[in-house]
Amino acid sequence: MVLLVLAGVTGLVTNQLLLLKQLTFSRPLTISHRGVDNGNGVQNTIPSLKQTSQEKPDYIEIDIQQIKDQQFVVLHDDNLKTLAGLNKSPHQLTLQQLTQITVRENGHQAKLASFDDYLATAKKLNQKLLIEIKATPTDSKDMTAIFIRRYQKQILKNHHLVQTLSYPVVTQLKQQAPQLFVSFILPYNLTLPVTKANAYTMEATTLNTKFIRHAQQKKQQVYAWTVNEPQQMDHMMFIGAKAIITDQLHELKQQIKRNRRQPNYASLLRSLMIPVTSSEANKTN
Repeated sequence: MVLLVLAGVTGLVTNQLLLLKQLTFSRPLTISHRGVDNGNGVQNTIPSLKQTSQEKPDYIEIDIQQIKDQQFVVLHDDNLKTLAGLNKSPHQLTLQQLTQITVRENGHQAKLASFDDYLATAKKLNQKLLIEIKATPTDSKDMTAIFIRRYQKQILKNHHLVQTLSYPVVTQLKQQAPQLFVSFILPYNLTLPVTKANAYTMEATTLNTKFIRHAQQKKQQVYAWTVNEPQQMDHMMFIGAKAIITDQLHELKQQIKRNRRQPNYASLLRSLMIPVTSSEANKTN
């Protein structure tokens, strides 16, 4: 009986090690969150794009919003107070007004950028983008159509991707521009939605193997955000995330190299505890 148990345990451990070895060598796409790497510039600005692109991420993730004159600015926040000390919504201002504003972060400063200028710079740098459309109640009724009309050709030609937290925008994009690669952003892992999205971008603390496998069965990819700690990076690689979005791009690339060169199975096994730890923490907060 003891021999049978030992044989079973040995077989289980061997299978797990083989699985770990296989998964360790699957390289995720590297994506710089808001275009910065370890605070090397102001988020969503052209100087940080130039600086971060030198690290050669697969994609740089940015945020865009439609503003007062139906143009698009590269900006995450719905208020300019944090970055510019100006208590105004970007939707109250025109593109000409916004691009005169200086934003500050991480000891750096830069001007806000129009989406057109950011796209043009990314093209010169041969840098692919993951473009998040931040839908708001102030958007024009045809915001999605305007975006498609102005930018679909450039996006397809330069192999950029699009993502959004808005289910209606996902639906409109896939109906009006089915060739665009669109990811639906999910803050929590509740269930796999029924959408025509090409991928799901999920907050990493609730992302698990079950969700990824379910998405893969439907030929949809899964991106994890925002993953900044080496142990959590290992976990996302272990469970098979297609891409990792991070504020620590250089660290992510180094972690991928370490795992491909000399897989740390003990670290990967420890990383399995992350979802449990996060879940327990959520119960007490």
